[in-house]
Amino acid sequence: MKSEYNKILNRQIKKFSNGKGIPEDLAPLFGSISEFYDNFERDQKLVERVMDLSSDELMDSNLELKKLNEEMDRFVYSTSHDLRAPLLSILGLLNIIESENTQYDIKGYLKLLRDSTVKLDRFISDIIDYSRNTRLEINCVEVDFAAVIDESFKHLNYMPGCSTLLKLINIDDHTKLYSDDRRLSIIFNNLISNAIKYQKPDIEDSFVNIEAEITASELKVEIEDNGVGIEEKYLDHIFDMFYRASPEAKGSGLGLYIVQETLEKLQGNIEVESTYGEGTKFTVTIPNMILGA
Repeated sequence: MKSEYNKILNRQIKKFSNGKGIPEDLAPLFGSISEFYDNFERDQKLVERVMDLSSDELMDSNLELKKLNEEMDRFVYSTSHDLRAPLLSILGLLNIIESENTQYDIKGYLKLLRDSTVKLDRFISDIIDYSRNTRLEINCVEVDFAAVIDESFKHLNYMPGCSTLLKLINIDDHTKLYSDDRRLSIIFNNLISNAIKYQKPDIEDSFVNIEAEITASELKVEIEDNGVGIEEKYLDHIFDMFYRASPEAKGSGLGLYIVQETLEKLQGNIEVESTYGEGTKFTVTIPNMILGA
């Protein structure tokens, strides 16, 4: 009996030949059978590895699909509510204006109309940003980060308090920055708009301080304000979809969720520190794609 036969075949030969071995003229046949066993075991192990891998991938896909379904349910419900609320406010104010006999309050009504329209515009912008981040591929280009910040303030200039907010900006660029400029705009439009939106109403020296450093490996940005701040009990939830810390909270509840989702696309991350009544600091870190540019 040839010891180099497949171990399974060896056991069978030993069991049924009573130790006599096999006739010499059958050796080629048993050699072929042994090779078949070897190939079978190899293929079986390969199939098992593939099945294990497929099971893990399927589990990951199911979890991702579950997450998407849950988010879509919340998205549809909240979107329908948040789109209609400003429109109903506008219609109600128009009815008051049309039925009002005096002109004394017209400016107040127009301000409320403007506020509702701005809110609606901002919410629609959030939906567009969410859609773009979800479906568009990464577009890596050389980015002028100072221009990104400047454009953010110009884009948000319509917001009350933007023109009077003290803007402190320091960008330390050791090297060129390569990233997706559209996604960077989405991230910093939302973070800067929060600094504008949540200023303390009773102070005159409201500021936003932006400190950025660009190295060959990453872009690191700190955005700090002296606004109303965030209560500690809410900090773990501010990046959830449609989360609002209170009914009085401004905005759609999408902004910080979109920031986090966009950062995931860029393989970046965000951290937040806040003291209620004193201010908030966001720290954003994004890999510099210079090597892949």
